[in-house]
Amino acid sequence: MNIETLQSRIEGKVTTSTDPRYEQLRRNLIWNQLTPTRYPQLVVQVASENDVVEAVQYARANNMKIAVRGGGHSWIGLPLCDGSLLIDLGRLTQVAINLHTRTATIQPAVTGQALNQQLAAHGLAFPIGHCPNVPLSGFLLNGGLGWNSNEWGPACFSIEAAHVVTADGRLVVANEKHYADLLWAIRGAGPRFFGVVTQYLVKLYPVPRAITTSKYYFPLQCIDEVGAWTGNIARQLPRSVELTIFCSPAPSALGEQCRSSNGFMCILSATAFLDTRGEAAATLSLLENCPVLSQCLGKEVLQPTSLKTLLEMGGMLWPERHRCLADTVWSNSPPSQPLSTLREYFLKAPSPESLAVCVFSTGAEDCTVVQPEAAFSMMAETLLLCYAIWEQPEGDDTNTAWHRETIAALHAFAVGHYIGESDIITEPSRIERSFAPANWQRLQSLRRTYDPDGLFHRDFSDR
Repeated sequence: MNIETLQSRIEGKVTTSTDPRYEQLRRNLIWNQLTPTRYPQLVVQVASENDVVEAVQYARANNMKIAVRGGGHSWIGLPLCDGSLLIDLGRLTQVAINLHTRTATIQPAVTGQALNQQLAAHGLAFPIGHCPNVPLSGFLLNGGLGWNSNEWGPACFSIEAAHVVTADGRLVVANEKHYADLLWAIRGAGPRFFGVVTQYLVKLYPVPRAITTSKYYFPLQCIDEVGAWTGNIARQLPRSVELTIFCSPAPSALGEQCRSSNGFMCILSATAFLDTRGEAAATLSLLENCPVLSQCLGKEVLQPTSLKTLLEMGGMLWPERHRCLADTVWSNSPPSQPLSTLREYFLKAPSPESLAVCVFSTGAEDCTVVQPEAAFSMMAETLLLCYAIWEQPEGDDTNTAWHRETIAALHAFAVGHYIGESDIITEPSRIERSFAPANWQRLQSLRRTYDPDGLFHRDFSDR
């Protein structure tokens, strides 16, 4: 089959690397403005499941590696691989809600914001990502640490079935009864997955009726003390509370007070996903006992917060049309230690828009127990996420150097990484460290079974 034949057999669009529109398309495929210098040979913008089947069969017949773009929000531009056939799922954006079974059938490029808009009309919710324009396919494959994930679990655990095009060009349905090992891998294998998911069936949840947020704004100098206390009280809070410390640019109203800390501050945020205002108020009242509350620069307490509002807040943290680097560390160290390290690096951060986040596991249960039904298996007491965010290419070298130095310093506290937001191109060893050892071995075995010829990219160090 040649390119002309492939184009005639699909509804979508085939673009070659010699097409005059290729470079603009290549750049548009990636959300991050820090576009990698890697060049697919073919881009197939599919419009149906059959298009995916045809693209996979073409790649196999022509001995081409396959990369997959779920929606383009990958921080490190994983879909862009030299010489590959890139299957772009960006046109697959349909949603069908079944109120009787409380499930939704979603195509891979549906964003969290778009799904929430449709679910909200029915009083339903899903643990979508914190950034509103993140498409669900990559988010789900990577595990999906979304809103209220302490209570609802990582989003991948809510996948009940999926349509998958395998490396031999077959379209199969994976569920608990058929291709259960594929379903296991879909739940968290991330870029190590060995197929193309064209549709998900996911479980939905009732929207909590009294989602409530409290925020406390502290000088950056307090971040280790706030972190130590927050780590001590995290397990006293129910799993329905999302508890986070931000090392964040100060809002304009507090900018003058944070000038000595390079414009950054510490924000303690807690969102309770509960059903009554009284229950939320009683639960979040624990934050008023923070021993450094006297140093608080301001607070917003017991604010009613819809999921739509939470997504809008997330959108402000990760702005569009910026250059970004991201990396993560799962840690069981006392939170004051990595947060103190972050403070020292943010005092010299070259960009005023950069950001770090420390997410705490809440609830009395052990969060590190590996669940047998998913490849997703790396968790710890806290998840640290560090982002360098800037606008102009002139800042590439300084921001890249700062971010790598910061992550290197955090590595001392790491027990693993979250594969969805780790730089596995610069440090491919982080792939294996994103899984429990037994899960990693099983994933490797399944790859050999389902993709013995390595049609889908296996390694990332050669990109």
